[in-house]
Amino acid sequence: MRHLHAILLAPLLALAAPTAALAGDLVGPETCKGCHPAAYAAWADSPHARALENLPPARRTDRRCLGCHAPAAEAGQAGVSCEACHGPGRAYAARYVMRDEELARAVGLVIPGEKACLACHTEHTPSLRRFDFQQKRALIAHPDRAGAPAAAAPASPPATPAAPGR
Repeated sequence: MRHLHAILLAPLLALAAPTAALAGDLVGPETCKGCHPAAYAAWADSPHARALENLPPARRTDRRCLGCHAPAAEAGQAGVSCEACHGPGRAYAARYVMRDEELARAVGLVIPGEKACLACHTEHTPSLRRFDFQQKRALIAHPDRAGAPAAAAPASPPATPAAPGR
Protein backbone atom coordinates (compact mmCIF):
# COMPACT_ATOMS: atom_id res chain seq x y z
CA MET A 1 0.00 0.00 0.00
CA ARG A 2 2.87 2.38 0.80
CA HIS A 3 4.29 1.92 -2.66
CA LEU A 4 0.90 2.59 -4.21
CA HIS A 5 0.73 5.97 -2.40
CA ALA A 6 4.17 6.90 -3.67
CA ILE A 7 3.32 5.83 -7.22
CA LEU A 8 0.04 7.74 -7.23
CA LEU A 9 1.60 10.89 -5.78
CA ALA A 10 4.72 10.92 -7.98
CA PRO A 11 3.04 12.73 -10.94
CA LEU A 12 1.62 15.35 -8.57
CA LEU A 13 5.06 15.80 -7.06
CA ALA A 14 6.58 16.37 -10.47
CA LEU A 15 4.08 19.15 -11.10
CA ALA A 16 4.56 20.69 -7.66
CA ALA A 17 8.36 20.49 -7.50
CA PRO A 18 9.12 23.88 -9.07
CA THR A 19 6.88 25.62 -6.52
CA ALA A 20 7.71 23.47 -3.49
CA ALA A 21 9.31 26.33 -1.59
CA LEU A 22 6.44 28.77 -1.93
CA ALA A 23 5.26 30.34 1.31
CA GLY A 24 1.86 28.65 0.90
CA ASP A 25 3.50 25.25 1.23
CA LEU A 26 4.90 26.05 4.68
CA VAL A 27 2.95 24.85 7.71
CA GLY A 28 5.14 26.43 10.41
CA PRO A 29 6.84 24.99 13.48
CA GLU A 30 3.65 25.04 15.56
CA THR A 31 2.16 22.43 13.22
CA CYS A 32 5.25 20.23 13.63
CA LYS A 33 5.00 20.62 17.41
CA GLY A 34 1.68 18.74 17.42
CA CYS A 35 3.39 15.42 16.65
CA HIS A 36 6.97 16.26 17.58
CA PRO A 37 6.84 18.15 20.91
CA ALA A 38 10.31 17.08 22.05
CA ALA A 39 11.87 18.02 18.70
CA TYR A 40 10.05 21.36 18.84
CA ALA A 41 11.37 22.01 22.36
CA ALA A 42 14.94 21.21 21.24
CA TRP A 43 14.56 23.54 18.25
CA ALA A 44 12.97 26.35 20.31
CA ASP A 45 16.01 26.30 22.60
CA SER A 46 18.50 26.26 19.71
CA PRO A 47 20.49 28.97 17.92
CA HIS A 48 18.47 28.19 14.77
CA ALA A 49 15.25 29.40 16.43
CA ARG A 50 17.00 32.66 17.36
CA ALA A 51 18.98 33.09 14.13
CA LEU A 52 17.19 36.26 13.09
CA GLU A 53 17.31 37.95 16.49
CA ASN A 54 21.02 37.14 16.74
CA LEU A 55 21.72 39.41 13.77
CA PRO A 56 22.54 43.04 14.51
CA PRO A 57 19.31 45.09 14.10
CA ALA A 58 20.61 46.79 10.94
CA ARG A 59 21.05 43.37 9.25
CA ARG A 60 17.61 41.95 10.07
CA THR A 61 16.14 43.22 6.81
CA ASP A 62 19.22 42.58 4.65
CA ARG A 63 18.22 39.99 2.03
CA ARG A 64 21.79 38.64 1.99
CA CYS A 65 21.42 37.74 5.66
CA LEU A 66 17.78 36.62 5.59
CA GLY A 67 18.52 33.79 3.15
CA CYS A 68 20.18 31.91 6.01
CA HIS A 69 18.94 33.62 9.19
CA ALA A 70 15.23 33.69 8.23
CA PRO A 71 14.68 31.75 4.99
CA ALA A 72 10.89 31.88 5.40
CA ALA A 73 10.67 35.53 6.43
CA GLU A 74 8.20 36.21 3.58
CA ALA A 75 5.87 33.68 5.21
CA GLY A 76 6.19 35.42 8.56
CA GLN A 77 8.58 32.89 10.08
CA ALA A 78 11.58 34.23 11.96
CA GLY A 79 14.73 32.19 12.39
CA VAL A 80 15.54 28.83 10.89
CA SER A 81 12.55 26.59 11.55
CA CYS A 82 11.79 22.94 10.89
CA GLU A 83 10.94 23.42 7.22
CA ALA A 84 14.17 25.28 6.44
CA CYS A 85 15.93 21.94 6.87
CA HIS A 86 13.15 19.38 6.31
CA GLY A 87 11.42 21.05 3.36
CA PRO A 88 7.99 22.69 3.14
CA GLY A 89 5.57 20.50 5.09
CA ARG A 90 2.24 21.00 3.38
CA ALA A 91 2.39 17.69 1.52
CA TYR A 92 3.86 15.58 4.32
CA ALA A 93 2.53 17.11 7.57
CA ALA A 94 -0.59 14.96 7.74
CA ARG A 95 -0.29 12.22 10.36
CA TYR A 96 -1.09 9.43 7.91
CA VAL A 97 1.75 10.58 5.66
CA MET A 98 4.27 10.98 8.48
CA ARG A 99 3.51 7.45 9.70
CA ASP A 100 4.89 6.18 6.38
CA GLU A 101 8.49 7.37 6.07
CA GLU A 102 8.74 6.31 2.43
CA LEU A 103 5.60 8.25 1.52
CA ALA A 104 6.68 11.29 3.55
CA ARG A 105 9.99 11.40 1.71
CA ALA A 106 8.27 10.86 -1.64
CA VAL A 107 6.10 13.94 -1.12
CA GLY A 108 8.86 16.22 0.15
CA LEU A 109 10.18 15.38 3.63
CA VAL A 110 13.92 16.00 3.60
CA ILE A 111 16.33 14.27 5.96
CA PRO A 112 19.09 16.87 5.78
CA GLY A 113 22.76 15.96 5.64
CA GLU A 114 25.99 17.89 5.56
CA LYS A 115 25.34 19.38 2.13
CA ALA A 116 22.18 21.12 3.37
CA CYS A 117 24.08 22.70 6.28
CA LEU A 118 26.87 23.87 4.02
CA ALA A 119 24.43 26.01 2.06
CA CYS A 120 24.68 28.53 4.92
CA HIS A 121 27.59 27.39 7.05
CA THR A 122 30.42 28.31 4.66
CA GLU A 123 33.94 29.64 5.06
CA HIS A 124 32.39 33.09 4.60
CA THR A 125 30.15 32.65 7.65
CA PRO A 126 31.38 34.70 10.60
CA SER A 127 32.62 32.12 13.09
CA LEU A 128 35.60 31.50 15.27
CA ARG A 129 35.88 27.90 14.12
CA ARG A 130 35.49 26.07 10.83
CA PHE A 131 32.09 24.34 10.49
CA ASP A 132 32.35 20.70 11.57
CA PHE A 133 29.21 18.84 10.50
CA GLN A 134 29.50 15.92 12.94
CA GLN A 135 30.11 18.21 15.91
CA LYS A 136 27.35 20.65 14.98
CA ARG A 137 24.89 17.86 14.09
CA ALA A 138 25.15 16.60 17.64
CA LEU A 139 24.22 20.07 18.93
CA ILE A 140 20.96 20.21 16.95
CA ALA A 141 19.94 16.55 17.12
CA HIS A 142 16.36 16.36 18.29
CA PRO A 143 14.37 13.41 19.57
CA ASP A 144 11.85 11.55 17.49
CA ARG A 145 8.18 11.25 18.44
CA ALA A 146 8.88 8.64 21.11
CA GLY A 147 11.45 10.88 22.81
CA ALA A 148 14.43 8.80 21.69
CA PRO A 149 17.30 10.66 20.04
CA ALA A 150 16.78 10.93 16.30
CA ALA A 151 19.01 8.84 14.10
CA ALA A 152 21.91 10.77 12.69
CA ALA A 153 21.46 12.00 9.17
CA PRO A 154 23.63 10.18 6.68
CA ALA A 155 26.81 12.04 5.92
CA SER A 156 26.64 13.48 2.45
CA PRO A 157 29.65 14.12 0.27
CA PRO A 158 31.29 17.50 0.83
CA ALA A 159 29.52 20.23 -1.07
CA THR A 160 30.85 23.24 -2.83
CA PRO A 161 30.29 26.14 -0.41
CA ALA A 162 27.62 28.66 -1.32
CA ALA A 163 28.53 31.86 -3.08
CA PRO A 164 29.91 34.71 -0.96
CA GLY A 165 27.29 36.66 0.88
CA ARG A 166 25.40 33.63 2.16
